[in-house]
Amino acid sequence: MCIIIDANALGKFLADPPDDDAAPVQAWLLKRKGMLVYSTGGKFAREIVGKARQRLLDYVRAGLAVEEIRRERLLEEEQGLADDIKSDDPHVLALARVSGARLLYTDDGDLIADFKAKRFIDRPRGKVYSSAANRTLLSRTKCVLNPP
Repeated sequence: MCIIIDANALGKFLADPPDDDAAPVQAWLLKRKGMLVYSTGGKFAREIVGKARQRLLDYVRAGLAVEEIRRERLLEEEQGLADDIKSDDPHVLALARVSGARLLYTDDGDLIADFKAKRFIDRPRGKVYSSAANRTLLSRTKCVLNPP
């Protein structure tokens, strides 16, 4: 399964050691049971900078993450969502729609509502990991990204 980590959870995930809630996600990735998907296009470019960007590149080099490279499609999808959502995160929803990732790590209530809404994320529906109590969402399902 592929996972997207929202900027509000990224610091917990990239901390050394990771936060108690982020530790199961990091262990899951290190055991190669899942794949982290992120982007450097759109709003992600402003949210993921400096040391965080470097740490994500380390995950890419280790084969634990993939940078979504279809920036034009991501931006197009993001613009189409901006007016209809509760959250200020159309880039996260766009990344899920473009990549096929259906698991999100966040604790942003508005983004959780948007990500779980059938009209935004469907086939399959979006699932949200917000704490270690949700570790059962970390499955062994193969991460299959949508084709370009």
